[in-house]
Amino acid sequence: MKTTFLIIAIIGCIALGIFGFEQSKKLQAQSDELAAAKEQVASLEAELKDKEEAIENAKSIEARSRILQKTLTESTTAAVAESKKTEKLQESLDRAKTNNPMSAMAKMFKDPGMRDMMKSQQKMALGPVIEKQYGDLFKQLNLSPEQSAAFKDLIMKKMVAGTDAGLSMMDDSLNPSQRADLAKQVKAQSDEVDSEIKQFLGDNNYQAYQSFEKSVPDRMTMSQFNDQFAGTPNGLTPEQQNQMIRAMSDARNNFTWSSGLNQQNLAANGDIGSVLTDDNIAKYTSEQEQFDQQFLVKAQQILTPDQFTAYQQFQKQRRDMQVMGMKMAKQMFNSQNQ
Repeated sequence: MKTTFLIIAIIGCIALGIFGFEQSKKLQAQSDELAAAKEQVASLEAELKDKEEAIENAKSIEARSRILQKTLTESTTAAVAESKKTEKLQESLDRAKTNNPMSAMAKMFKDPGMRDMMKSQQKMALGPVIEKQYGDLFKQLNLSPEQSAAFKDLIMKKMVAGTDAGLSMMDDSLNPSQRADLAKQVKAQSDEVDSEIKQFLGDNNYQAYQSFEKSVPDRMTMSQFNDQFAGTPNGLTPEQQNQMIRAMSDARNNFTWSSGLNQQNLAANGDIGSVLTDDNIAKYTSEQEQFDQQFLVKAQQILTPDQFTAYQQFQKQRRDMQVMGMKMAKQMFNSQNQ
């Protein structure tokens, strides 16, 4: 019995040993499999982490790309808008130049037909002016009707001398040198007619003519004032008009002018565009105001109180018109620089 139990126990132990060994083998295999699985998981986790970082980097690059693309788009849009704005501004400037009334007037003076019409109208307008302004000189020189008519023609010729050159100066494409050449033409033609007048009148009468010429602007001024108030209590008597002319001529000859814009024949003394500067116009305006104020002292001694008040108003209106005319001429003669 003991022997049988012992054999059975030995067989059981062997069987248990065999089972334990098999279980141990299984456990080892499972352990190895678990370790491999862990390694695979770790590898997968590392790969996943790399992929996550790559994805994040990709997202960051994509985001930066989107930001850069947006910035580029906005910059391009702004640049295009600014370019269009610049183009529109240039178009506006070009239209301003094209629509400049001074420029349009300058182009009008280039038309030969327009020039002929203006010269014809100038002669028609100058006839009565010469008769009115030079009538006293005709009497002073004791000229016959025929001599007066011939002298009148010479005065007309001198006034229109250089008209073509003068109108050519309105061309806004001319440079200062070209205008200076035209000014020389005006002076040359005027001097030529002066020689004819001197030959016609003789030395003594020519000197009287030169002296009278200096008073012509003042005669025209007083004639304008008198015409404005003709037939009213403020109209001047012939004596008052002569006194005003003499007083104004004396005052003008004794006044110091520095701007050069008080010259009678400005076109014959150089390039008008170079003389018609803002500084010169401002200087002339200041000097003309001083002259007018000084002359009022003499005018008050000749005119009645009502005439004096009317003359003060006329004086200011005339001065304002002169300055406005100079500014318009400046814009016309210098329009190529606008």
